[in-house]
Amino acid sequence: MGNQSFTAAQISSAQLTASTAQLQVESRNDIPSGSTIINYATLFGILIALGVLAMSVGLVRSETSGERRTLAATGASSYTRRTLTAVTAGALGFLGALLGVVGGYVAMIGWLRSNSLNGGISALASVPIGDLMLILFGMPAIAAVVGWLLASREPAVLGRQPIE
Repeated sequence: MGNQSFTAAQISSAQLTASTAQLQVESRNDIPSGSTIINYATLFGILIALGVLAMSVGLVRSETSGERRTLAATGASSYTRRTLTAVTAGALGFLGALLGVVGGYVAMIGWLRSNSLNGGISALASVPIGDLMLILFGMPAIAAVVGWLLASREPAVLGRQPIE
C-alpha cells in the first residue's frame, strides 16, 4: 500500500476484525524515539545557552567600552576588535558548556548512586557522545562566529566619552 496512512478508526476496525480470527494487527507508531527527543532537547538547550551567552557578551562589551575606545584610538583595526569579541564569546561558551556537562554528570552520578533506576550508575554506560561534542565544541564555535560577525561596526558614539 506504500506510504498510505490509516486513521485511528480504520486501525481499530482492522484490529477488531483480526481479533475474531486470533490474529494481530500492527501499526506504525508516530511517537518520536528517545534519541530524537534527546536531539531536540540538546538543540533547545543550545539555543537557550546561546541566548544567555549573547546577553553576557553584550554586558561584557558595554563594561569594556572604555577599553574598546582606547583600542580604536591607538589604531586597532576592526578585525582586532571583532576577534576580541569572538574569543570572549567562544571562551565563555566553552566554559559554560564544560561546567554544565560536568555539573550535570556529577549530579546524575550522585542521584544514581542512591537510586537503582535503570540499573543505577551502569545506566551511564551509553554516553551520547555526539550530543556532548555538539554542546562542548559546536556551541562555543557558533558563539565565536556569531560574535565575530555581529561585532563588525562600532556605534558612532564610541569615539566620544559618555556624559555621566
